Amino acid sequence: MTNSTTPQKSQEFLQTRQIMKDYIIMLSVPVIAAVFNYGLTAAFLILLSVITCVVCKKVGEKIIKTDFPSRDYSSVVIGISVALLLPATAPWWMIIFTTAFAYFVCVMPFGSSDNSPFIPSVAALCFASLCWGEHLFNYSQTGDSLAKMLLQGNSIGENIASVIEILSGNTPSAMGTGCILALLGTLAYLTIRRAKDSIPTYTFILAVSIMALLFPRISSGRFISLIMELSSGMIFFGAIFFMSYPSIMPKRTISRILWGFVSGLICMLIRYVSPLEESAPFGILIACAISDFFDKLPLTKKEKQAITEEEKETEVVEIPTITVVPEEILSEIPDVEESDDSTETDETVEETSEEITTEAESLEAVISEENTITETDAPFITGGESDE
Repeated sequence: MTNSTTPQKSQEFLQTRQIMKDYIIMLSVPVIAAVFNYGLTAAFLILLSVITCVVCKKVGEKIIKTDFPSRDYSSVVIGISVALLLPATAPWWMIIFTTAFAYFVCVMPFGSSDNSPFIPSVAALCFASLCWGEHLFNYSQTGDSLAKMLLQGNSIGENIASVIEILSGNTPSAMGTGCILALLGTLAYLTIRRAKDSIPTYTFILAVSIMALLFPRISSGRFISLIMELSSGMIFFGAIFFMSYPSIMPKRTISRILWGFVSGLICMLIRYVSPLEESAPFGILIACAISDFFDKLPLTKKEKQAITEEEKETEVVEIPTITVVPEEILSEIPDVEESDDSTETDETVEETSEEITTEAESLEAVISEENTITETDAPFITGGESDE
């Protein structure tokens, strides 16, 4: 498979690179929080994941022989996000295999991360949860994670100190998903930089909140249920970084609103029935698979009016065709001064008038000769005898 560089692809590449830069800035906040909470171990695992993904991308480009620029920073984003979804106790080999799966299985067959039908880091997390579940949910802190507590129906209680600990990331969780305060900062940046792309994020959070309030899995109150559901696992992290992925989400605004809401409902429904400690990644994979369906929904009245106005503005106006004489032909035509042209024209008019006069005189002479009968002509006798 060989990719060629075209102006359209170059424009898409520039857009992708800018989006990846925004993601790196956003991911830097949970990275700092992870290093603060877990020390140099977190920094080593994140760096190892990034290096692994960059090397895998270089190898993949050699395999598919692509000519398209590779400096779109997507490998850095994939490496960081994979590491942040894993615990600080994850073994180094698990980091390498999970990151390699994210690229070789979820990116390389499709040419780039933009062409992938799902989010690579989410698919890699599903792969890790099925293969190494005992390592994936083995957190360094004592006690159970919020996701496991919800699975067992246990609550943190109504103590405000427990809520503060949850928001600050002082609970067992993956490296980048526990500190809600840090994630709120990334959400603010996303809203400012790419407001339209943040629409599914907010509707996703809204759907999760509604489900948590209406159908709590704990008995200590709906408000505590809301806090625990939003703070557990990768729900809030996924809402910010995965539901705003441009290549996955629908194109229309109304479609993004509905898609984000439905995706939140799917993730919560899977949480209610799944025996896994963290099952939200599977719900996001389903959301990726159905995103195209929402763009096929009937157009709203406002959208139809906008399309009609665009068609009127882009109507084709017929322009008369102008024949252009090639320079080669023009160069072969001799240059004639204007004075010579006028002299020759006058002479031609005089010669033409003389010729017309001569022809008229000749015609009159012929007609006069034909109509004249001379006296010497003998009469034509039709009958009788002659004098002889």
